[in-house]
Amino acid sequence: MDFEKNFQKLKLLVDRLEGENLGIEDSLKLYDEAIKLGKSCIDSLKESKGKLELLNKDLSKISLDPEEE
Repeated sequence: MDFEKNFQKLKLLVDRLEGENLGIEDSLKLYDEAIKLGKSCIDSLKESKGKLELLNKDLSKISLDPEEE
């Protein structure tokens, strides 16, 4: 699943945890799911950061000066 979907699910879980009067078992289940989604979002962001760093490295190798080609 992609970052946006996981992040939206995470926001919904947080809203439920903050807004609903849930029992301890339901709260723990939602909290556990929220933690997993949060980790997934963080992993997606780290992966994206790595890809951006590689792209920026490649971009820095490109010369805009026609004499350097």
